[in-house]
Amino acid sequence: MVRPHEWDVTRRLARAPGGRRPWWVGNQAPGPPALRLRWEAAGGQAVVAVEGDLDLVTAPQLEAFVAERPLAGCVVLELDLGGVPSTGSAGLSALLAVRRWCLQHGIELRLRDVQPSVWRVFEATGLDVAFTASVPGPRAPEQELALF
Repeated sequence: MVRPHEWDVTRRLARAPGGRRPWWVGNQAPGPPALRLRWEAAGGQAVVAVEGDLDLVTAPQLEAFVAERPLAGCVVLELDLGGVPSTGSAGLSALLAVRRWCLQHGIELRLRDVQPSVWRVFEATGLDVAFTASVPGPRAPEQELALF
């Protein structure tokens, strides 16, 4: 014999056997990844320091952050991507949207301290010609001590 409450699947899934709480009640899913953005402006130049991954969740934050800033009198906008370890297609799309926004407002956009892993994405997609960027070069080799 089937009891009426056994047909309700949601009720069965929410109740753990023996009256214990289900494991997902105490182990909530983590929140969205954080993208830290800092703004510095001096004269005709502004710098946006970006830290965190540029992906589908965080890319709109970058676009909104740049669009909300007062850029009156700004000639050059630099995006410091030194704290961005990786980016995807959504991150590239956000950077293209910022570039388009800067072109519409007559502001030059530069990328600064782009990680080599991120710059390879630009090269693979052909966007390396669309952006002015400074890529940190290889480190100078450390001098080894000769024992013999």
